[in-house]
Amino acid sequence: MERVLGTWAGLSSHFIGECFDVAKPYLDKQYRGMDPYVRFVSAQLFIDCHLSSESSLILVREAKEWDADIIIRSVMEGTIKYAFIMSGEESDVRQKAFEYWEQLPNFAAIRHHDRAMAFLSEVADPDNPEWIPFKKLILNPDEIDALRDGTNKKDRSCLEQKWSFSEITRNFSQSQSGGLKLLSHLAHGYGMSSHLIHKDGDGVGMVWERYGRNEREQSAVKLGHCARIVSDICSFSQLRLFQLLRFCGQDTDVIKEIESRYDLLFDELSKASKNFTEVEYGRVDKK
Repeated sequence: MERVLGTWAGLSSHFIGECFDVAKPYLDKQYRGMDPYVRFVSAQLFIDCHLSSESSLILVREAKEWDADIIIRSVMEGTIKYAFIMSGEESDVRQKAFEYWEQLPNFAAIRHHDRAMAFLSEVADPDNPEWIPFKKLILNPDEIDALRDGTNKKDRSCLEQKWSFSEITRNFSQSQSGGLKLLSHLAHGYGMSSHLIHKDGDGVGMVWERYGRNEREQSAVKLGHCARIVSDICSFSQLRLFQLLRFCGQDTDVIKEIESRYDLLFDELSKASKNFTEVEYGRVDKK
């Protein structure tokens, strides 16, 4: 298993690396085919998703699939947000970039202020140097007004709802784009990984249940789980590249060309997934 996971992680790292290499010219600050602000914001999200994908593959290589799944949850969310930003008219795209990079962080800064104030009001010695990080979060009334930028509580709530995973996927479900419409079905995987992130009974229970299985089942399920993670990493990388190339008016056939060079990897992932299904649910023959 160690050799298999190492091979998958290595090949998929090369795969997403090739996708990133194609994207590089359109992420570079010298690129003039995109609004500079949109290019900057979208590039940061694109790059961050790629780096987290690499981190997840390191965990897959080490057979730490549950932790890799947690990181993939963030990559999934980042990819969904990237697709959301990069879809629509140019004016809409710039507005969404502004909301993502400035408005939402500004609203979050006010919440950090409120929490820091509440904390400092409870500690015995708020002037102790160890609480300086909390004091750095404190804002004066003028700063708070500037961050709110004329919005009221309802405005802020609506904007935060607009950027929630559930609302973005609901928006995609109504899209005329078949590709975006398919993204609305990611909600199941997103919900399942939430159990792992929050360490609730379902999440801990899933891990516990697996270790109670026999060796054959454990191996099949572990490989199937890792295959799904690697497949997701590659799919999300393709999706981000597709959205970028499409927005820049570039041919997207290069994505299929890259994919064709990794047929061996995707065949192996498919076999592992099929084996998991047969072990878990019995052989399913197509009619």
